[in-house]
Parts: sequence; C-alpha cells; structure tokens
Amino acid sequence: MATAESFLVPDVPSFDPDTFGEDSGAVALTTPTHDIDGDGLLDTQTFESGNALVVVSDMDGDGDADHLTTISDNGAYASWEFHRGTDGVAQWKQTDDGTLGNG
Repeated sequence: MATAESFLVPDVPSFDPDTFGEDSGAVALTTPTHDIDGDGLLDTQTFESGNALVVVSDMDGDGDADHLTTISDNGAYASWEFHRGTDGVAQWKQTDDGTLGNG
C-alpha cells in the first residue's frame, strides 16, 4: 500500500551546474540517501539540476559537501573537492573532468 511518505521528494541542495566553480562556496547536503563508504551513516545524495545529474558527498559529517560530481546530459563530467584554508576561505578545486562514452 502506498503511503504519503512514498511520494515525498527529498530536499536538494541549492546548486546551479552552469555557474558552479572554484568560488561557489559551501553546498549544504540536505538529505543524504546513500552510504558510499560503508560506515553506516548516510553521506551522499544524488539529484538532477538543470541538464545535469549531481552527486554530492559529505565524508567528514559537517553537513556540507566535500566531493561533488556533475554529469551533463551530453556526457561531460566534472569532479570537485571542497577545501577550507586556515584563513577560513572556502574554495572548490576541480579534480577531474572529461566526457563519458564516445563523445
């Protein structure tokens, strides 16, 4: 039997793949749904934003994404890591990019 909870859509982080870059600031992980490191804690969320699938992970448990990967509908992908310097300045650093498939 379907219940109201069956139709709830998790909150998704505020994110725009078209403007995301080094100075984008923290991305709050609102509703993690997957445990990708197997420690028993939900740490990763996937969602669609614009023309991209977005995978965000909070590996240190502070509520903000540490890793972020976008995969566009044309196969282009980019992976990023979040760093906060000793001065408190937050910055994303791109760790990988390319195109999936034969594109």
